[in-house]
Amino acid sequence: MSAPTTKPTAEPTAEPVRSQAGAWRSIGVVAGREIAVKLRDKAFIGSTVFMLLLVTAATLIPILLQQQTPSVRVAVQGAGAAEVVDAAAVLGRDAQESGTALPPALAVFGVGGLPAADITSVEVEPGGDVERLVLDGDVDAAVVGDDIAQLTVLGAEGVPDELDVLLRAASSQLQVQRAADEAGLTAEQMASLTSPVMPEIELLAASPTGVVPPELLVLVFAFLFYLSVLTFGMSIAQSVVEEKQSRVIELLVAALPVRWLLAGKVLGNTLMALGQIVVILGAGLLGATAAGQGELVSQVLAASGWFIVFFLLGFVMLACLWAVAGSLASRIEDLQATTVVMQVLVIVPFFAALFAMDPGPLQRLLSYVPFTAPLLMPARVVLGNAAPWEPPLSALLVLATGVLFVIIGARLYEGSLMHTSARSSVKQAWRGTR
Repeated sequence: MSAPTTKPTAEPTAEPVRSQAGAWRSIGVVAGREIAVKLRDKAFIGSTVFMLLLVTAATLIPILLQQQTPSVRVAVQGAGAAEVVDAAAVLGRDAQESGTALPPALAVFGVGGLPAADITSVEVEPGGDVERLVLDGDVDAAVVGDDIAQLTVLGAEGVPDELDVLLRAASSQLQVQRAADEAGLTAEQMASLTSPVMPEIELLAASPTGVVPPELLVLVFAFLFYLSVLTFGMSIAQSVVEEKQSRVIELLVAALPVRWLLAGKVLGNTLMALGQIVVILGAGLLGATAAGQGELVSQVLAASGWFIVFFLLGFVMLACLWAVAGSLASRIEDLQATTVVMQVLVIVPFFAALFAMDPGPLQRLLSYVPFTAPLLMPARVVLGNAAPWEPPLSALLVLATGVLFVIIGARLYEGSLMHTSARSSVKQAWRGTR
């Protein structure tokens, strides 16, 4: 009698262990893939290079133009004309060396800062054809007259602005000095008349100042956020629908959980968007540094801290929804319909923030609304009308909204990602995970 046979106990199939470390490795792989694809994208490279050139040019060209000192040739006919032109040439040289410092005799006229210029005088004998020199372009302008109070300035189509300002300043200075000499005033009396003690101004609610107006920095930061979210958001949506249309998504889902795919896609694009912003700002700052604008660099660095924080929070908050918009489409042609809501969520807050740039109750309210806070709370920090506790509170609200959107977006993404036959609705995607 044979011994009863016993069936060998089947060992349980080993399920893949999805540890936390494995999750982060997988998310990192997906993020690296997104970054690699983006770095090979000619459109992304071209747009980045174009923005770099634009920012560098916008930084350097105005500064270089300001540093160029115009040269002006002036024909002089008459003793008074020669005296005024010589005085204007001295003022133009002084402006190059000492900026906008004014002689005391000019302060009484309320004259602003004088422009720098190299003025060269060309003496013309009495009876010489001064007008012909001007019309032929041999000189930029001509000054005619023997009395400094009765001079005539001749120009062809116009007189250079620098020359006009310097001639007016020099004429005023000489006439004031002549009046003081005729009245027998001493140097001290002259100084007391032309340089009176002005009232001291004390600002009770002073706004930040700098090399560039704070409002301009606010506009630059708002535009960078708007451009990055719109550009990378459409890129995320397009990447998702291309994976669905080519059936690559089936292979990816078989290897990794859908939520890990979403996290890697969002992480990769967030890093690329942040990197692009840093490169563009860095190019502008390097250009300003090369031009000797250290104060501008300090101003931008001081203003960019909260902007970076809110940029990250706002981008992640919307990135998951952009991925959902892509997953709802089954082909590229459907993106126009599935992303329209996301485009509205980016464009409307951008223009709302622009219209609320002036400090007031509306700006304060919108700086706490999650969609406009990434634009307006950094703006309030730059403009100096935000209390120290307000940016952290607003950031927490954006973070909480971002967590909620990530949860909702992950469910919609998972429910619609495998629907490749037709465009999905939000309701179908929500029920797709059940």
